[in-house]
Amino acid sequence: MRLHRWRSNDYIRFFLILLLLFFVLFPFFYMVSTALKTEPDQFRSPPVLFPQTPTAANFRQALEPKFIRYFVNSFIVTISTTLIVISVSIFSSYAFSRLRFRGRKFLLKIIILTQLFPLIIIIIPIYMIFTKVGLVKTYLSLIIAYMAFTVPVGGWILRGFFKGIPYNLEESAMVDGATPLQAFLLIVLPLARPGISATAVYIFIFTWQEFMFALTFLSGEKMRTLPVGILDFIRQYGVNWGGLMAASTLITIPVFVLFLILQRQFISGLTQGSIKG
Repeated sequence: MRLHRWRSNDYIRFFLILLLLFFVLFPFFYMVSTALKTEPDQFRSPPVLFPQTPTAANFRQALEPKFIRYFVNSFIVTISTTLIVISVSIFSSYAFSRLRFRGRKFLLKIIILTQLFPLIIIIIPIYMIFTKVGLVKTYLSLIIAYMAFTVPVGGWILRGFFKGIPYNLEESAMVDGATPLQAFLLIVLPLARPGISATAVYIFIFTWQEFMFALTFLSGEKMRTLPVGILDFIRQYGVNWGGLMAASTLITIPVFVLFLILQRQFISGLTQGSIKG
């Protein structure tokens, strides 16, 4: 077996990769480290990277009953939004990739245009509309608001995957006696699984960490989601950094677990989408 000799360019690439990993991973490391520190360790000067006397007290604060309620609220909103958006995006993106109808290109441009507006610009008009129809202070208002922003993105991403699936496969299935719906469900959907997984991960992350809509549309401690709930650690006379970092660590766990489960399909979805879009 012939060993590869490293050249100067290889060392430069390796150094740049290590530098990138440092900038990406160091904030997470320091977050977990702070969550395990006692209060004296948190304010030690000069700062210490590792906790001198590790403690789980901060995690016990982050697992109080009210924060468990925040977790449940976030799961309800996030799972509901993800399932609804994926279902709508699958059929809309399939229609845009297979059907030819008047105004199709114009509608695609409108979908892209909707992503140019930041959330802060339209949050007040949406709030006024929800107030008039009586949806404010309900989870439904939050789910609808999230759908308004994620359905166009999900549909646009999945459209690239459906375009990359040869239509001949569906024609062959229909020649063998399958209906168009059966060909779509049995042939197209399994082939588009990487794209669906990548889109689901994107929607899950967006909804799980969203703060502005959750703060505006929901009221009352019992209805808070996690991004709003961790504000409890920011008090009038100071910040409970240990509890805040512990809660932040717990918030990242569902996203991390989801990525581990769908890792292969997620990476495959990203690479296929980059060449088929």
